[in-house]
Amino acid sequence: MKPALLLFLSCLLFCSCRSSRSMQKEINPIKVSLFYELTSPEYLGSVNKTVYLDFIDYSNLDYYTTVKKKGAFAVPLLLFNYEKNRFTVRLGESSLTQTYREFLTEALLSECNSSTSFNLIDNSKGEAPDSVYHLAVKIVCNQTRGKINLIESSMIWFDPGYIVFPNHRAGMANTDLSIVLRLTRGEDCLLDKTYRVNHSQEGPQHGFEDSVQANEACLNTMAECLSQATKEIVENISREINLVLASP
Repeated sequence: MKPALLLFLSCLLFCSCRSSRSMQKEINPIKVSLFYELTSPEYLGSVNKTVYLDFIDYSNLDYYTTVKKKGAFAVPLLLFNYEKNRFTVRLGESSLTQTYREFLTEALLSECNSSTSFNLIDNSKGEAPDSVYHLAVKIVCNQTRGKINLIESSMIWFDPGYIVFPNHRAGMANTDLSIVLRLTRGEDCLLDKTYRVNHSQEGPQHGFEDSVQANEACLNTMAECLSQATKEIVENISREINLVLASP
């Protein structure tokens, strides 16, 4: 009985159970970038109206990216070991190369000044008078989550004893984004609407030998997911403002 127990415990030693804290330390130094690609048809007509985009003061995004362990599964045998550690990741602004509010501002300026019949100007300094068109934007929900699965299998070998086969994976990411928009001119409110989108993004189909690579892939997947969700909302905003300003 004792030899069997010792063999079982020795096999457990080869199962390198990972904690949320160790994953957090690996993921904190990694930085990823959001991106916005213009795909709407370019407007080539005359531009006769100007809208001033007021300062977006809050990204509504946690500062730190957080990692939580969701579970673990291990098969410790004498000749073969298998281990799987599951983690969920919540994107924080410290993992981005710029703040989200800055990215959203740039996305709105790029989209509206390319595909609409009005000119959008950055009014972050608040110098535009009240009598002109003002666009106020508030981010009310901004959550992006991803998944990481650390998978390792090992088998007994003569030298050095056990050979390990890692197959770490970054799973699907999901973004829940909600933005409130208010278009005014003086005391008149021309548009007051909440835009919501829930977007999912598949992770890489291949595995990684190193957990740091899986962490980076997870962050890249989440950044792409948030970028695509932002693009969907920004395109909807630009189209609707264009229709409002075009009406007599």
